[in-house]
Amino acid sequence: MVKRQAVVTGIGILTSGSSDRETFFQSIMNGKSGLRPQEKLRQLGVKSDVAGCISEPFPELEEEQRVVQLAYAALEEALQDSGLTKTDIEELGVRAGLSLSESAPGHIRTLAYMKQLQNGKLDSNRLIEIPSLLSSIVSYIGIRGQTFTTMSACAAGTAGAGIALDSIRYGRADVMIVVGAEALSDNYIAGFHSLQSMSLNGCVPFDKDRDGLSLGEGIAVFIVETLDRAKQRGAHIYGELLGYGLGNDAHHITSPDPEGEGAARTMRMALEDSGLQPCDIDYINAHGTATILNDIMEMRAISKVFHTEEERSSVMVSSTKAVTGHCLGAAGSVELAATLLAVDRGIVPPTASLKETQEQFQDFQILKDRAVNRPINYALSNSYAFFGNSATIVVGRVE
Repeated sequence: MVKRQAVVTGIGILTSGSSDRETFFQSIMNGKSGLRPQEKLRQLGVKSDVAGCISEPFPELEEEQRVVQLAYAALEEALQDSGLTKTDIEELGVRAGLSLSESAPGHIRTLAYMKQLQNGKLDSNRLIEIPSLLSSIVSYIGIRGQTFTTMSACAAGTAGAGIALDSIRYGRADVMIVVGAEALSDNYIAGFHSLQSMSLNGCVPFDKDRDGLSLGEGIAVFIVETLDRAKQRGAHIYGELLGYGLGNDAHHITSPDPEGEGAARTMRMALEDSGLQPCDIDYINAHGTATILNDIMEMRAISKVFHTEEERSSVMVSSTKAVTGHCLGAAGSVELAATLLAVDRGIVPPTASLKETQEQFQDFQILKDRAVNRPINYALSNSYAFFGNSATIVVGRVE
C-alpha cells in the first residue's frame, strides 16, 4: 500500500503571552516568556504563583465553556490560515476527521460538581449540562468523519498528531483537524503543588540552577491534509508529518525511567517510521520541563539515540516551555506548532532564560540566548508524561 503524505497547511494557536500564530512565533524566537505571577495560584495558597495564562477574552464564562470558546478562536485562525472554511469541511463529509488531545477530559466539571457537594448541594445535571470540547468542535465545524480523543497526559498532543498522520497516510481521511487544548485548573495546580515540582521563579529547562516546571495553558489547532490536495489548492505548507512513535516505560506513576530507555525507544520508533537516521535530524524540540528528573532523563535518552560525537554536534536542542509553561495535554500540540514554524522559516528557537547548562548536558548544542537562522530539513518534537507515556513526532521541510 502506498502511503499518502500528510502536510500541515494551517496553524491556529493561543498561549500565555500570545493571541495568534505570529505573536506566538515572535515570543518563542525572542525568548519572551509569558510566565507571570497569577492571582489564581495565590488564591489556592501554593508556594509558586508563576504560571502561563491566556489573556482573558472570555472572563465571564465558566472554565470549561471558556476552553470551548478559546478552541473556536484557534480553529478559526487555522482554517483562515489554510484557506479552508467550515463549509469546505462539511462538504468533505466522512473524509474530514478530528483528533483532539486533552490531559483529562471532563475533570473541570467533575471538580465543580465536587465543590457543590461540599456545599451541601446535589445536582447531577452539573456533570452533563456543559457540552464536552469534542462534541462542541464536531458540531461547530461539521465533522462527519472519524474522531479521536487522546488523553495520554502530557504526551497527548503529540500522540494526537500521530493519529491524524495515520488517518491521512492510510487513506481514512483527506483532511484532519488536530486540536490540543488545556486550561489551567485548580485540579492541576493542586496536583503539581503536592508533587513539589513547581518552580518559584519560572521554569528554565536544562539550567544548572533550575527548580521545577511552570504550568501553562494553551490551545493549538492544525489543518492536516494530503500533500496532493494541498498542492492542488495552492496552500502554504508548513511542513510534512513524516512519522511518530508512542511508548510507555512502565516505570512509575509520576517519575520517568531515570535511564530514559522508554523515551529513547520512542525516538527510534519515530525515526524508523520516517525512514530517517539520527544524523538526518537538525533540531530537537525537547520536552524540557525544567524538573531535575525529566531534564536528566531526556538528555540520557537523546544520548542513546544520538550516540556519536558527529550526531550530537550536528543537532540543536531547545525547550520552549520557558516561554509557554507546561501546557500538559496541549504541550505536544503547542510544541509541534513551534517546531513547524521553525522548520518553515528556518529558525531554531532558543531556550529562554537559560544561563548555564548543567555540566552533563554540555556535549549537546542546547541553544540559549537567541534564535539561530539555520535551515531545518528534519526536526523531532518529544513529549513525556505521567504513567510512563512517551511520544515523538518527526517534521520535515517541504520544498
